Amino acid sequence: MKDDIYVLAHEMKNPLCVAQGYLEMLNKDNLEKYKEKIRNEINSSIEILDNYLEYNKLFINKEEIDINVFLLDIKENLNDYLKKNHVKLRLSLLNDEVYLEADYNRLKQVFYNIIKNSVEANSKNISIKYETLYNEIKIIIENDGIKIDNLKKIGKNYSDKVLGNGIGINLAKKIIKLHHGKIKYYNNLNGVRCDIILPVE
Repeated sequence: MKDDIYVLAHEMKNPLCVAQGYLEMLNKDNLEKYKEKIRNEINSSIEILDNYLEYNKLFINKEEIDINVFLLDIKENLNDYLKKNHVKLRLSLLNDEVYLEADYNRLKQVFYNIIKNSVEANSKNISIKYETLYNEIKIIIENDGIKIDNLKKIGKNYSDKVLGNGIGINLAKKIIKLHHGKIKYYNNLNGVRCDIILPVE
């Protein structure tokens, strides 16, 4: 609990300090410019609090999911966001039908978090593919953004700025853990790779 409060305080402080700085520079000449920036920082704070509340009341409601349909849904829902940020998302799907028992909406949260963090790390190309093992599915998400300075920081006491807010990362890890899966990050030649391994039932 003590570590959770530390993470929350650390993550909340950043956007609030930024918003405070913009308020101090605010005048009638730059009102419109800074008003949008302040709004974005406040929205960031609200998102952090929402993630924290989600993290502490999290439960999983599993259903049968077709992984191809799921990934296509992710791409379609994020299409406008990716276009706005000039990011290309490429899916590589298998012809075979692959199903897993998972919470559809919670799993979407995980993918949205990873893709959003990729965009914030200046990625312009994101790829998602998967492979099936004996009783598992490995979903591989790669980007060409800024590499992670210290992989050990992910989901620990504080977050790497490249990866967005630490509460969101911890929430994603907990969702995958509740699915009896694993989530791992790696630096590769061109950027960052994230592997999500889930059991196929």
